[in-house]
Amino acid sequence: MLHNITGIDHALIGVENLEGAKETFQKLGFTLTPRGSHIGWGTANYCIMFGNDYIELLGIVDPAKETNGLDRTLETRGEGLLGLALGSDNPEVTHKSLEVAGLSPSGLLELKRKLELPEGDVLPEFKLIRLNASAGLQEKHLFICHHLTPELVRGEPAWEVHDNGAERIASFVVIVEDPGALLDYYRQLCGFINVTLTDNTLTVNLGGGNLIFVNDRDIDLLYPGLTVDTGEGFPHLFAMTIGVRNLVETGRYLERAGYKTLRISNGSIRLDPSEACGVLLEFSDRAAS
Repeated sequence: MLHNITGIDHALIGVENLEGAKETFQKLGFTLTPRGSHIGWGTANYCIMFGNDYIELLGIVDPAKETNGLDRTLETRGEGLLGLALGSDNPEVTHKSLEVAGLSPSGLLELKRKLELPEGDVLPEFKLIRLNASAGLQEKHLFICHHLTPELVRGEPAWEVHDNGAERIASFVVIVEDPGALLDYYRQLCGFINVTLTDNTLTVNLGGGNLIFVNDRDIDLLYPGLTVDTGEGFPHLFAMTIGVRNLVETGRYLERAGYKTLRISNGSIRLDPSEACGVLLEFSDRAAS
């Protein structure tokens, strides 16, 4: 992919109660990492690791400290998807390439967080590049992340084994006012061949998964029969699909765990947002397109 971008790195979910969210996603069949905390901030997280990407559950543990706007987001919008990070295998090259392409990235930012392991705390380190509003998302909603210490973030192989059979982030869906207006930006960011506009739905192929933009009038094309309240305006980070090893086994697991699932005509299994901290969560075993 262009600019040394490697695909989806991780998705973020903002939660009201971090420990409660941990229990919610464990019941859904996910394995969670030990807790991490952001140095100097009042936020902490648990992660759900897959082979090439992961999900971050982000919550406030000290409201007296900086939360990077998470407090305002939870107050005005409630729990749900916060953003998507793309990966880079060389952040310096990525940053320079984005500048040359006229995509106006932020400066190259450095970040550390504490990970609370049983044998003692460690400090994973990252480099971040924030993308601008031309991407159809605010800076904190879409950025590029490079792991300087991936062995600390990924930890034990057992972290990537999930009772529900989850293996990857298959898609991330955002409702915007005009998906077609984002076409040129994503062609420059991810390459012409990876970006498709069909029926005013913009699909960005990121290798192992897709970033999909749709407007509120055409959401029925992706989610037949579903109505969406976008009262807080656009962009509305809406839904995520998780790729699983075997959808039949995933369905059985969820049923045994007491969930009432909805079988979709495309073969996916859908959970109500109230079951997954405000996220419209689907499971699918279809191969990435």
